[in-house]
Amino acid sequence: MPFRDTYWNIPHWAELLLYITQGVGVAVLAVRLYLRSRLWFKGRGTLPLDRPLERLGRVLRFAVAQVRIVRERYAGIMHLSTFFAFVILFIGTVLATIDYDIGVLIFNVKLLKGDFYLIYELVLDFFAVAGIVGLALALVRRVTPRPDKLTYSLGFAAMLWLLLVDLLSGLLIESFRLAAVQPSWQTWSFAGYAVSRIWVTLGMTEQTLRSAHLAMWVFHFSLTALIYVVFLDLPLKHIIYSPLNVFFSSFRAAGALAPLNLEDETAESFGVAQITDFTPMQLMDADACTECGRCQAACPAYMAGTPLNPKRIVLDMQVALSHYAPTLRRTPPEELPPMPIVRQFISEEALWACTTCRACVYECPVLIEHVDSIVDMRRNLVLMEGNMPDLLANAMTQAERAGNPWGNPRGSRMEWAAGLNVPLMSQKKRADVLYWVGCAGAYDPESQKTARAMVKIFEAANVDYAVLGEEERCNCEWARRAGNEYLYQQAAQSNIAVLGQYEFKSIVTHCPHCFNTFHNEYPQFGGHYEVLHHSTFIARLIAGGRLRLSKPINDLITYHDSCYLGRYNGVYDDPRQALAAVEGLRMVEMKRSREKGLCCGGGGAQVWFEAHQERPVNAIRLEEAMGTGAQTVAAACPFCTIMLGSAVQSRGLTEAVKVKDLALIIAEALD
Repeated sequence: MPFRDTYWNIPHWAELLLYITQGVGVAVLAVRLYLRSRLWFKGRGTLPLDRPLERLGRVLRFAVAQVRIVRERYAGIMHLSTFFAFVILFIGTVLATIDYDIGVLIFNVKLLKGDFYLIYELVLDFFAVAGIVGLALALVRRVTPRPDKLTYSLGFAAMLWLLLVDLLSGLLIESFRLAAVQPSWQTWSFAGYAVSRIWVTLGMTEQTLRSAHLAMWVFHFSLTALIYVVFLDLPLKHIIYSPLNVFFSSFRAAGALAPLNLEDETAESFGVAQITDFTPMQLMDADACTECGRCQAACPAYMAGTPLNPKRIVLDMQVALSHYAPTLRRTPPEELPPMPIVRQFISEEALWACTTCRACVYECPVLIEHVDSIVDMRRNLVLMEGNMPDLLANAMTQAERAGNPWGNPRGSRMEWAAGLNVPLMSQKKRADVLYWVGCAGAYDPESQKTARAMVKIFEAANVDYAVLGEEERCNCEWARRAGNEYLYQQAAQSNIAVLGQYEFKSIVTHCPHCFNTFHNEYPQFGGHYEVLHHSTFIARLIAGGRLRLSKPINDLITYHDSCYLGRYNGVYDDPRQALAAVEGLRMVEMKRSREKGLCCGGGGAQVWFEAHQERPVNAIRLEEAMGTGAQTVAAACPFCTIMLGSAVQSRGLTEAVKVKDLALIIAEALD
C-alpha cells in the first residue's frame, strides 16, 4: 500500500535539529511580530472590531481570492500561482506533521496512505511546480520589461530567490528519495519523479542518493528557519500584515472622510504632524504595503511629474515608524519627544500635489487608504500652522466671508438665472426636488450654462423643483480635502440648518463633489437626504418617459468619468445611458475610463491653486480624449469642465474640441 515514510533516511539527530530550528525560527518571528504590532497602538485610537463576519469575508475576497491583484493578468498569474503554492504546501506540511507526530506517535494511526496519499502527492507536486513557475515569472519581469512601478531592492531579490531555492530544494529532496527507493506509485509525484530520472540516468548509487537526500533535507529546513528569522526584514512581511490590514480596514463610505471633533478641548492638536498622530490602522497601512506600485502607476500627480508618489508616501510612513521605534518602545507616552513626519519624511509639496482622485485606493490590493492619510497631514498644516498655498488660502477666505470661493458678493448668487422664472424654496416652502446649484453653477460661466440647461430639463419634464437662491452657500467640500475641517463643518452645519426649514423629497445637484458630501458626509452631522446626481436624475426621467429627446445631434463624443461620481460613488452607467438616448449621438470610450478613468486634475482643492506640474494632468486627460477622435468631451462635473476647458484653451483648440456638461447635450436634444 502506498504510504508516506515521513522520516526516511533521517537520523534522530536530524529530527531533533529540525524541531529545534523550526521552533526557534517561529519563536523569533512571533516575538518580532508582537513588538512591531505594539508600535501600531502608539497611534491615536484603537483598531475596529465591529462586523467580524464581514471583515472575514473581506479577507477571503481580497487576501485569498486576491480580486484586485488579478486585474493585471501577468502579475495575477504570477502572484496567485506563488501564493497558492505556498498555501497548499503549508497545508501539506501540517498534514504530514499530524500524520506522524500525532497520528503515528500518539494514536498509532496512519493518515497519509492509500489513495489519499497518492492524491496528496499529486496535488503537492502540482503546486510546487506552479510556485516555481510563478517565482520565475516574477524574476523575469524584473529583468524585462522591468516596470518603473516596482521596487528594485536587495530585499525583493533576496525574497524571490529564497522562496525559489526553498521550493527547488524541496523538489530535490523528493527526487533523491524516489531515485533511491523507486516505489511502484512514484509517478504520482510527477515533478519529483521527472527529476529523479536524471539521477537514475547518471547512475548515482543508493548511498550517494541517501547522502544527497540528507544534506538537502538539512539545508531545506535550515533555510526555512532562516526565512522565519528574517521574515519581517523582507517584503515577505506582507504575507502577515496585508490580511490583517484587509481585516481591520474601514467600512466608511469611500467618499466620507473621518470627521474631527473640533469641540474637544483636551485635544492639543488636530490632524497629523507626529508619527503618533496617525491611527493604528494608518500605521498598519504603512507596514502592509506590498510595494506593487499600482498606486504609483495610477496616480495622475505622479504622471504629471509632481513630488507625489502614493507608494512613497506609505513607505515613508513605514520608514518613520521604524526610525522612531526605539524611542516609542522605551519612553512612556506622556514623556515622548516630538517625532515629526511631515517635512522630515514626507514633503509638503507631495501632500499638496494630491488630487484625492482615489485611483491609488482603488488599485491597492490590500485596501490601504492613501487619501485619508494625506488629508490628515494637510489638516495639521492648515489648522495648526495656517500653512497652505496662497491661492488656496485666498479661496478659503472668500468662502468664509462671501459664502463662495470665487469671492463674488453676497446677493449675486441668482444672477445665473436672469430671464428665467426659477422658483425659490423660500417662496414655495416645499417641492419634490431641491436643485442645489452650487457655487460653480452660480458663478462659473460654463457651469452657469449647465444650471440653465437643468432648468430647461426640469420644465420639459414637468418637475416640481425649487432652488435655495441666496440661502445657498458653498459646502466647502474642497476645503475639507485641503485640510480645513473647521471651514467645512461650519458650512455643513449652516447648510443643514437651512435645508431643515423646507420640505423636499430629494436633492439634485450637477456637481459630484456636492453630491458626494451630501450623500456620504452630511450624515456625520445629522443631515440625511436622498441625493441624486443630475446624470442619474436625467437618466431616470428619460427611462420613465418624462423627458423626450426628439432632436438628433450628429456628433462623436467621449465621456469623461468624474472621480467623485465614479470611483467614489460607483455612478458609471447613468450618464452613459442618458447620452445614449440622444438620437444620432455616437460614443467612444477613452482607454482609461470608468473605474480606471483619469482625473481631470481639479480635485482635492487643486482647482483653486497652481500645482507645479511638469505635464499638467488636465492636458494629459485632454490628449487621451482627443486620441479617440471625438469632437466633444462630455463631462458631468463643473470641476472637470473647468479643468478640461482650460486645457483646450491653453492649447488653442477651442474650435476643434468642445467640452460640455451632460445636461447641455440633453437640453440641446429637447424639442
